[in-house]
Amino acid sequence: MSKIGTESYRLGTYAVDFENRIKMSTIFNYMQECAINHAHSQSYGVKEMTEEGLFWILSRAYIDVLEYPKLGDTITVKTWTKGTDKIFVLRDFKVYSSDRVIANVTTNWVIVDWKKMRPQRPKILNGTIDNLEDEYAVKEVPGKIFDVDNKEHVFDKNISYCDIDINHHVNNVRYVEMVLDSFCEDYYLNKQPQILHINFLNQCKYGQTIELHKGYNKETDNYYVEGVDKDSRKKYFQALIKWTDKK
Repeated sequence: MSKIGTESYRLGTYAVDFENRIKMSTIFNYMQECAINHAHSQSYGVKEMTEEGLFWILSRAYIDVLEYPKLGDTITVKTWTKGTDKIFVLRDFKVYSSDRVIANVTTNWVIVDWKKMRPQRPKILNGTIDNLEDEYAVKEVPGKIFDVDNKEHVFDKNISYCDIDINHHVNNVRYVEMVLDSFCEDYYLNKQPQILHINFLNQCKYGQTIELHKGYNKETDNYYVEGVDKDSRKKYFQALIKWTDKK
């Protein structure tokens, strides 16, 4: 068993945007796949967790993209767990293209009991997780995200079949796509998303409708994006996204 999971992916047409550059959401898809496979290799993957009446949810993520590879390029994702913080299991990622680091990522994961639908302390795995405590892609642990006042309604998203994952709720990558879809095409012609901090707050299921709201924080030069239930007003996610001039 390796403490570091490694997988490589060649960028096909489904993985890139209208300028043949990898989408940030594609990076999240590859990260998720690499994390699932690495967890399985260490005996706390989907199969093993299901047998114990448990499952993983991604709670928080922070990604800093340094470069956007293009169609036909091959990227390599490396992942490892670096410890715990209260109820969170901390997992980092480094993404490479031609031996260059193109993204640094840190994530917080939570173990949930299927029957009680309550978070469980990491110790429930009885020391199964083999951490690399001195290795990190991002030092900081993603914290809470605070609301802004100047929000505007962007669009509504009706949750349907393709949004739902193996845990019967909206897949975390779909929320990332909602954040990215909150910006118009003209924005992408001149800018590229560099940093995304997203916190997943509640489960959203088939048939529900999410309202997307967006606001700008001048002090931090970040955009704030949130997804709110159209009926109950419950927040499903909050995100901060920072843009940079296209390179």
